[in-house]
Amino acid sequence: MVLERLIGTREALKEPLKTFVLGAIISLISLFVSYTIFPESTGLFTVIITTIASVPLMNRVLRYEEAESEKMMESHTFMERYSDIIFAYVAFFSGMILAMSLSFVILPENVANRVFDEQINEINIIRGKFDFGDKFFNILINNISVLMLSFLFSFLFGSGAIFILSWNASVLSAAIGLIAKASGGVKAIPSAVMIFIPHGSFEIGAYFIGAIAGGLISAAVTRRKSIKFWPVVQDSTKLLVISFIFLIIGGIIETFIILM
Repeated sequence: MVLERLIGTREALKEPLKTFVLGAIISLISLFVSYTIFPESTGLFTVIITTIASVPLMNRVLRYEEAESEKMMESHTFMERYSDIIFAYVAFFSGMILAMSLSFVILPENVANRVFDEQINEINIIRGKFDFGDKFFNILINNISVLMLSFLFSFLFGSGAIFILSWNASVLSAAIGLIAKASGGVKAIPSAVMIFIPHGSFEIGAYFIGAIAGGLISAAVTRRKSIKFWPVVQDSTKLLVISFIFLIIGGIIETFIILM
C-alpha cells in the first residue's frame, strides 16, 4: 500500500517525527474513509482501517528490530537495543492521538458524538466501573487485561496488538476531546492532555512495551535462523516486567493523586 511505504523501516525507527506524522495521516484518512463508508460505526471502523494500514510497517519494524537486537546483544545495553522501537511506537500513536483529538474538537458536537460514539460509550463504561469498589484494584486489573491482550495479540499475529493499541489511543483521544471541548476548544487541548500525562504515560507506555515484547518473540520464532532466540526471549520477559511496573505506578498515580 502507498501509506505503509511513505517511510522506510529504518526511518520509522530513527526519525520519530516522520513516524509521528505518519500516525496522524493514517488516522485522519481512516477517519474520513470510515465516516464516508461506515457512518453508523465510524469509531470502530476507524480503528480497524488504521490497523490494516499500520500492521505491514509495524511488522517490518519488529522483524528489523529483532534482527538488530541479536547483533547488538553483546555490545549494547538493554535500553540501547530497544529504545528506537519504543520511541517509534510512542511517536506513531502520539500522532494518532493528536490527530483524532483535534478532529473531535473541531467537528460539530453532533457529528463528533456520532463519529466517536463507540469510544464515548467505552469512556462511560470505564467511569462507571471505577466509581465503585477498590479503585486501584479495578484500574490495575483492567490495565493488566489490556496489557496481556497486547502481548498475546502481538505474539500470535506479529503486530496484532496494533488493533488494541489503536482502540485505546482512540478512546484516549475521545476523552481528551471531551475535556477540551468543554473547556474552550482547540486551545484547551494541551491542558486536557496534561490531565492524562501523569498516569497515562505509564499506562500507554506499558501497552507499547508489552506489545513490543510479544512482537519480538513472534519475530524470533518466525525467523527460523534466529541464532539468539533465548536471549531475545529473556529481553522480552524483561520488557514485560517493566510494563507491569509501569502499570502499578500509573495505577497509583491515577488512584491516589488524580482520583483522590
